[in-house]
Amino acid sequence: MKKFLLLLLALVCMGLLAAKVDLNTATLAELRQLPISADQAKDIFEYREYVKIFESIFDLREIPSIDQKTLLKIRPLVVVSLFQETDDAALRREVIRDLLERMDQNEGSMEGMADVWEDYLMTPQNLNRMHFDDFMGIPNVSGVDAVGILKRTAQGDTIADTRDLRSSAGLSHYGYTNLRNYVYYTEPPVKNRLMWDAKISYNTRYFEEGQYDMLREDFTRDYTTGTVPQRKDLSYWGYFGLNEVDPDMMMKMRVRYGNNFKIGLMNSSGKGESGLMSANTESFIKDSKWFAGYENTDMPGLNNSRLKAYVGNYRVTYGEGLVMENTDFYSARKTGFGFSKRILGITPDLSKTQEFALKGGAVEYTHPLFGVSAFVSQDDKDAIMYINKDGSPVKRDEYGNDVFTDNDTTSPMYGHQYYTQGFSKIYSYANGSPVSADKNKVFSYVIPTIRFDNDELMDAEASFNAEMNASTPTSYKNPYINLATRTDALREKLWGAHFQINPMIGTKLGFTTYTALYDNAHFVVPGYTGDVNIFNTLLRTYADFDEAHGFKLRKAVNSELSNLYSTQTDKYSRDYRRVIGFDGQTVIGNTSIQGEYAELSVNGSDTKLGDDPMAYLASAYTQYENLTFLTLIRHTDVDFDNPYSNSFSEHERFDGTMLDGNVYSLTNSSIADLYLNGNQAQPEQGLYFETRYKFNNYFTIGRSYLDFTERLADHRRSVRFQSELELRPLFQISLRLRYKNQVNRFEDLADRCISKTNEYTLAARTFLSNRDFLELEYRYNTVYAPPYLSITSLAQPGNNDGTAGQTLMVGDYIAANYTHNFTSSLKIQGSFLYWFGHGISHWDWEDMEIDFMGEKGSKAWVAISSRISQNLYMNIKFRNKTYQDKEMRIRRNNDPYYSSLIDDQIYLQRVEHSENTIRFSLDYRF
Repeated sequence: MKKFLLLLLALVCMGLLAAKVDLNTATLAELRQLPISADQAKDIFEYREYVKIFESIFDLREIPSIDQKTLLKIRPLVVVSLFQETDDAALRREVIRDLLERMDQNEGSMEGMADVWEDYLMTPQNLNRMHFDDFMGIPNVSGVDAVGILKRTAQGDTIADTRDLRSSAGLSHYGYTNLRNYVYYTEPPVKNRLMWDAKISYNTRYFEEGQYDMLREDFTRDYTTGTVPQRKDLSYWGYFGLNEVDPDMMMKMRVRYGNNFKIGLMNSSGKGESGLMSANTESFIKDSKWFAGYENTDMPGLNNSRLKAYVGNYRVTYGEGLVMENTDFYSARKTGFGFSKRILGITPDLSKTQEFALKGGAVEYTHPLFGVSAFVSQDDKDAIMYINKDGSPVKRDEYGNDVFTDNDTTSPMYGHQYYTQGFSKIYSYANGSPVSADKNKVFSYVIPTIRFDNDELMDAEASFNAEMNASTPTSYKNPYINLATRTDALREKLWGAHFQINPMIGTKLGFTTYTALYDNAHFVVPGYTGDVNIFNTLLRTYADFDEAHGFKLRKAVNSELSNLYSTQTDKYSRDYRRVIGFDGQTVIGNTSIQGEYAELSVNGSDTKLGDDPMAYLASAYTQYENLTFLTLIRHTDVDFDNPYSNSFSEHERFDGTMLDGNVYSLTNSSIADLYLNGNQAQPEQGLYFETRYKFNNYFTIGRSYLDFTERLADHRRSVRFQSELELRPLFQISLRLRYKNQVNRFEDLADRCISKTNEYTLAARTFLSNRDFLELEYRYNTVYAPPYLSITSLAQPGNNDGTAGQTLMVGDYIAANYTHNFTSSLKIQGSFLYWFGHGISHWDWEDMEIDFMGEKGSKAWVAISSRISQNLYMNIKFRNKTYQDKEMRIRRNNDPYYSSLIDDQIYLQRVEHSENTIRFSLDYRF
C-alpha cells in the first residue's frame, strides 16, 4: 500500500510539473499564457535566447520588467528544468537533415547551391575569422549582418557562442537564425574527422510540355496534299522510341577530412540517356563530374589569409553574375538575396550542370584586404551546328567561306575542298593555294533536352531528310535539316581571373575576366539581309519564311537570334570570346549597395569601356528588424551574348522569338532547345522593387515586388506586381492572400499586342501538433489579350479576320496540401489539385519543385521521407498527373487537315496525357 501511495504521489508531482511552464523550453506563445503582460513575456523569452538560460527561477529578477511582485505571482506556475547544450555538430544534425530533404531532386533555382550549403553545415567555419564574402555565401545573411559581425571582431572582441553572437550590433534576428548553424566559435567541431556521404536517386519524370512538343514534331512531307503520314518514326519521339526510355538516375559521393581535404564524384544521366544503366566504362568516366580540393580557411601567421585549390569540376561566381556564373539553369528575378544567393568565389561542382561546367584547375587566395583567383578549363561542349545533307558538319575557312568536299567520283576534283561563288565551285584561292578548312561552322552553344549519340542522330536525320525530299518541290524552303545538335562538338579552352581589393570593412572592388578559345569551330550567325538570313536559316517552309504573313511583327524580337556572338564576320575573324567586368559593394549604415558592369569584346578595345555590347546591374538593400527593401536597376544589350552570365531578369533569352512555341516552323525542331533549356537573361532593362514587412505578430506583408521591364529587342514595356498579406490570428492558423498583376505593352493601351494578367490566391494554413501541416488553396486567373493569329488569322493573303480585338480568358485552381510527422524520423507529405486553364497556364510548387500544367487536369502526389538509421535517409514519391494540352484547340482552328485527324488515335496521344512518376533516393552520411 505504501508503494502504491508513493507511486501515486510521484505521478501527481509529475502531472503538476507537466502543467507548469518550463522557462527554458517554453515558446513565446506559452509564456504569454502566464498572468503577465505581453512585453514581460517577450522580455523573458529574449533573455533566455540572447543572454543565458535560466539556472533558477530567481534569475527572473535580472530582467528589469520583472519585479518581486510579478516573480511571486508566477512562481507557482513555472519551473526551471535542467538544460544541457550538446556539441555543435549535434545541434546542426536536424538542420542538415532538413536541408537534405529540401535538396532531394531540387535542382533549379538553387541548382548546385544546396551542395555547398550542406558542405558548410558539415564543415562549418570559424565565425571569428570569416571574411565578408564568406558571410555573403550563407543563405539569408545580408551585407549589413556581415558588417555588424566584422566590426565587432575587428576590435578584438571574440564571439564565444550563439548567445554572444546574437548580441552583435547590426545583426538582424533573421540573419542570426540563418547563420548560427554554419559557424563555430572556438575549436572546429569536425577537426581531423573523416566524413563521407553517398547518394543515389531514380526519377521516372516526364518531359515538360514544350520539350514534349519539340520531340513530337513530325518531319513529314507536305501535309496540305491530304496524304496522312502512316509512319510513327518521323519525329525524334517516334524514331528513338521515347515512350520507353531510361529514367533520370544520379549517383554522388563525397569524402571530407576535417575542413581541409575534399574529393567528390557524380554521374547523372537524364531521361533517354544511358548513363548509369550503361555498361560502357569509358562513357561513364567521360560523363562523370569529379573534384579534388584543398581548403585552408584558418591560416595562422598569415593575418587571417585563406587558400583554396581545386582540380576537376568547379564553379566560379563573382559580382552579380554578369561576367561569370557557370550554370545550366535559369532562375527569374534572381536578386542575390535570401535563397537566391550567389556563393562568390570558387567552389566544387557536383551539380547537374553539364554544358557550362568548368573542368580543369582553379586556385583562390584571399586576405582581409585583397583577393586573387585564377581558373583554367578544357572541355567539349554541345552545340548547334550547320550540317550538310549527309549530316556532316559544314566547314568554314579563314576567309569566311563555307567549304565543302567534292564527293562526285566522276569529277577530276573528287576529294578536294571547294567553296561556291554563284553556281561555280572554287577549288583554289587567288594566291593559288588549294581551298582548305578544318573548322566547323557553329550557330550556338546548346543545352539539349536529350544528349543523343551523334551517330544515331545522323541516322535519324537521314530518315527525316528522305521524307522531306519526297515532298512537292515547293513545300519546303529548306528541304533538308541544315542545323542540328551535336554533343561534345565544340572544343573550348577557357581561362579567367578575378582580382579584388577590400579597402574597408563591407567595401570591395573587383575585376573579372575570362577568355574562351575555340580551335575547331567558328561561330557564325546570319542577320536579316541577303539570301542567307536568320529566317531562311531557321525556318522550314515558304509560308513560315514569308515575313508578310508570318514573322513581320516579330522581326524585331528575333534580333535576339541574329545578334548572337560570331567569331567570324565581314569585319573580323577570331577564335575566341572574351568578357571583362567590374563589380563592387559597400555597406552604409543599414543599407548594402552593390553592382557590376560587364562588356563582351566585339569591335572595341579591351582597355576602353562603352564601345562594345555591355550589361550592368546595381541594387540597394535596406534592412531593419522587421522591414527589408530592395531597389534594383539593370540593363543588358541585345548583342551581349555571354553564355556564362546568369544575372537578374524577368524572362530568359529568346522568350517571344520564333523559338518560343513555334517548333512546327523550324527547320529542325530541336533548335527550340536554345529557348527551352536556356540559361541566359533576356536582353532587357528595368527597375525592380521588393519588400517584406512585419507589422506585428498578426500581420505580415510577405515578399512583394514591382518590376518595370523593357524588352530591348522590340522595346516592349511590361510591368509586373505581386504582393502577399498574411494574417495569423493564432499562432497555429495562417491566412494568406496573394495578388499578381502583369501588363505587357502597358505604355500604349491602344496597342493590339497589349495583354493583362491578374492572379488571385487565397490560402488557409493550419500548423498542427508535432509540426504537422494542412493547407487549402484556391487561385483564380484572368488574362485579357489579343487572339492568337495562328488560330484566327491564317498566314494567307487577304485573310485579316481576327487581327484586332481582345479576348478574355479565365481559369482557376484548387489544391489541398498536407504534411504529417509520424515520428521525428518518419514523415509523409501529399497534395491534390485540380485546374481548368481555359487557355491559361497554371503552375504549382510541388515538394520544392515547380511544375507547369497544361490546359485542364488534376494531379495528386504523395512523398514519404524516412530516417532509416542514424545516417541513412530515404525519400520516395509517387505522382499522377492527368491533363490535356491546348494543341488540340489550336490545330483544330488552324488547319482543316488536322481537324480531320482530331479523332485519330495517334493524334490523341499528343494532347491527352496521363503521367505516373516515381522518384526514389537514398542518402547516406557518415
